[in-house]
Amino acid sequence: MDQCQSNGRLLAFSVLQGLIPSVILITTPKQSVIRYLSIPCMIWIVYHMMYPIQKPGYTSTNFLGSSATFVLTALDILLINPQAGRDFAHANGNTKSFFSRLIEAVPLVTCTRAVNTPRQVKNVPPFPAYYTKRDPKVIPRGRFLVRETAIAAWQFLALDIYSVLASRQAINVQDKEVSISSGLWNIPGRAWRAQAVQTLITWLFVSRILLSFYYRVASIIFVSLGDSPSNSPPMIGRMADIYTLRNFWGKFWHQMLRLPLTSTSNFLARDILGLPRSSFVERYTNVFIVFFFSGLIHVVLDSLRNVSPWKFGTMSFFLSFVVGYMIEDGVQALWKRTPGSQNNVSLLAWWQRALGFCWVTTWLGVTSPWYFRSAMLKPEEQMVLVPVSIAGLISLPVLGSMVIGGGLVLKFVFEGEV
Repeated sequence: MDQCQSNGRLLAFSVLQGLIPSVILITTPKQSVIRYLSIPCMIWIVYHMMYPIQKPGYTSTNFLGSSATFVLTALDILLINPQAGRDFAHANGNTKSFFSRLIEAVPLVTCTRAVNTPRQVKNVPPFPAYYTKRDPKVIPRGRFLVRETAIAAWQFLALDIYSVLASRQAINVQDKEVSISSGLWNIPGRAWRAQAVQTLITWLFVSRILLSFYYRVASIIFVSLGDSPSNSPPMIGRMADIYTLRNFWGKFWHQMLRLPLTSTSNFLARDILGLPRSSFVERYTNVFIVFFFSGLIHVVLDSLRNVSPWKFGTMSFFLSFVVGYMIEDGVQALWKRTPGSQNNVSLLAWWQRALGFCWVTTWLGVTSPWYFRSAMLKPEEQMVLVPVSIAGLISLPVLGSMVIGGGLVLKFVFEGEV
């Protein structure tokens, strides 16, 4: 299937996935049969979006990922924490028009972090000091657009260079017949260490830049059209918070899945299974459900690269964090019982954070190859990170110099934060 046709079809299905729960939310009462029927219909749509694409890009991946996430969001706002059409009313109590209600309902489905609403998720990254130290209450539109545009341009160049280098490296690995699929521990020690470093770079830099680039471009567009800059806080947190696995997912990484995942997990653990709140079993059942559905969404995304859902690398990676959380919580509980552990907290904080960072990066370095394995083996199917590449027009050394120089400008002029 032609690449443009594939992306067009995924876009159409993604828009439909956003409209179905939005329209049903504002037109049906709570406990309506239509609400229950809409969930299997949306699952059916996701199933028909799962087909391989040659060189899947971030946009096609985002369309499919959003459509899968919308299923959980619909489950939340239609059934778990339902609203009815009459809840969308004016201050005088009169029900708003269909179009006005639809304008309010669509963000409930699509803006999963729910920024600046009563439903806003925890740990949304704060705005950089570049904005807040001048006026903590108001972010100037012009200043926001100039800074974010400069960062987006730099991120585009960085992603373009990485795409070219990653493809070349993948081809070199293929030529050397280093078979990752034969087993992680069969890789020679040097190659395994190089792969571990590569996975860390992918998580801490490349994926971070990739996610924030497209989010930043969307923010620039919406703010240019009149939206408040305060509705576009950063997508990714700061690396200083990566000293526990919980912080990695709960503070550093994006929070786009947090609301639909935790709503579903709380419903299943507390309402369906009846587990008592804050109990050991309830706590880790919630963790298991969250990472299971997160893994399931990413298994759906694997279909774009023609990866079989019965290859359990992706699911194993996400479920491994259930074990990681247990280890982490156990060590922290033992430390708190150690005599003197509560003394001189400020003095010990630096080495605790350093040790925690080593723990997190080690866990990611060991488990991430399970998730990235298929992409590393198929250089011809490397994800297209940017829609248009300029690497063929400008030599890599020149692009590299532009990225280095641009990085210095971002650091010292726009006070870029890591």
